[in-house]
Amino acid sequence: MRLFSRLFEHRYCAFCKSPRRVYGKKHVDLTNVLATAALSGLVSVAVYGRLDPRAIVIFCLVTVLGETFVYFRWRLALVCRLCGFDPVMYKRSPAAAAKRVREFFEQQIADPKFQLSKSPLLELHRRHQIRRRKNHERGLALERKRSRSESARRSPVVAPKGPVVRLGHERPGDPSHL
Repeated sequence: MRLFSRLFEHRYCAFCKSPRRVYGKKHVDLTNVLATAALSGLVSVAVYGRLDPRAIVIFCLVTVLGETFVYFRWRLALVCRLCGFDPVMYKRSPAAAAKRVREFFEQQIADPKFQLSKSPLLELHRRHQIRRRKNHERGLALERKRSRSESARRSPVVAPKGPVVRLGHERPGDPSHL
């Protein structure tokens, strides 16, 4: 347990590579424990008129609550606000982390403010839209080509209208060509 620890650390998101500040303090340090002991002693003296053994209960409760809040603050600060990536979840289950990033991405796309933000996901969204548009155009072109070939197969050969003229094969005076 260190006497003092840094409150913030500068880190980069592992997914979108954006710089950010996160709470670096995962647990309470010695300074927090000593301050909690002094606070519980002062409360005991103020309430009971002297140092009372019930101050130990106050000390334990405040220490546990402090540890809980510090840990939750650290845990919530790890999630990237730009892309929704959670490194702790990724360490436990990469598939669940990918699902969470995908859900975050879909929520951001639905928000009109996203188009005006500086999110690294914006470029990913634009590439995704371009790819989807090209795939749609390819699908339409294939559909047109398929419909043309089907219509050519379905249309029967139509006999020409009018008299059939045979060129050069009939003999003059031969009635077989009539």
